[in-house]
Amino acid sequence: MPAEGLWAEAFRVQRRGGDVVAGLAGALATCGPLALGIALDEPQIGVTAALGGLNGALITPRGPLRDRVGWGLGATLGYCASGTAAMALQGSVAASVAAAFIVVGLTAYLRTFGFTGGLTGFVIGAVFVILSGVPGDSLGLGERVLWFALGALVGVVLMVTALARNAPPPSPDARPLLTVLTDGVQQYIRALAEDEELRAHALRLASIVAVTTLFYRLLDLQHGYWVPLTVLAVLQPEEHASRVRAVQRAAGTLVATAAIALFVLASSSQWLIVAGQGVAAFGLFTLHSRSYYWLVVMITPTALLTFTAIDYQGDDIALERAAWSALGILVGLAIAEAFWRFKGVRPPGGMYPSHESTSARR
Repeated sequence: MPAEGLWAEAFRVQRRGGDVVAGLAGALATCGPLALGIALDEPQIGVTAALGGLNGALITPRGPLRDRVGWGLGATLGYCASGTAAMALQGSVAASVAAAFIVVGLTAYLRTFGFTGGLTGFVIGAVFVILSGVPGDSLGLGERVLWFALGALVGVVLMVTALARNAPPPSPDARPLLTVLTDGVQQYIRALAEDEELRAHALRLASIVAVTTLFYRLLDLQHGYWVPLTVLAVLQPEEHASRVRAVQRAAGTLVATAAIALFVLASSSQWLIVAGQGVAAFGLFTLHSRSYYWLVVMITPTALLTFTAIDYQGDDIALERAAWSALGILVGLAIAEAFWRFKGVRPPGGMYPSHESTSARR
């Protein structure tokens, strides 16, 4: 595809307008715990619960009530488990690398459930990568898991409520919940056993995330977890979709990094930073349904301001984020391109035929 076509696809608007109510719910889920933690002189609790709230709100899908609640709670269990493993294994480089390979590889198969499954897999993997790379704090493992889970549950509840507007009513032909769960498990097992294209993607993605995790851990790079995190976000099952993601990620990261650098240079006021985090979170949940580009633009300052509120480092953290993201894009695409060229892998057109369908599997 010509470069102009690639850029047009990367920045194409998928849904017009924005959802202000969802934006308010997401901002409350993300900014509320951070503000309370700082006000009560418990900043580590505030940050941990805010990260949980961010992921809980982000993973809750649109749709009937049962879908919103089911996927929201199921995803919460998944990334609480992956986060617990990440924090428990953080002291061992070998264990962290091996666990990253397993977690990312298994969650990549959730793409078999479409858009929501793909997003769930990404969030579970991202939570593992982030919490594996963030240094331990004054909270014990049990406390961190507890506050992360509570924040996530609050985020799910707020977003389930916010998305009730215009949600389709329950279907009179809806299957029993136990049947849905049983069929879902069977579908996942079939994907593990039979889906060769998805297996190739899962192995490729898990391997590159594991290698980049080993790289930054051995070199003891501060905030180096952004490298495997970017690989996880960019690398798709096929070549074209990965290039589209790379363009979106690069452009979004550059814009957001410039904005965050200007913001933190303007003031080191903790409460001003908290307010900025709330505005960024509002923008994230209001606009992210428009396109993946807006999700990248807004989630970057949301995450960076969350950490900056209790660990002010000026513009250094924003510049590191840009550098490690660029490295993640280059490493991920270079290794994947080599694999595609060597193996001649081209998924059938019916499996990942367009940007929308590949997005659906992320």
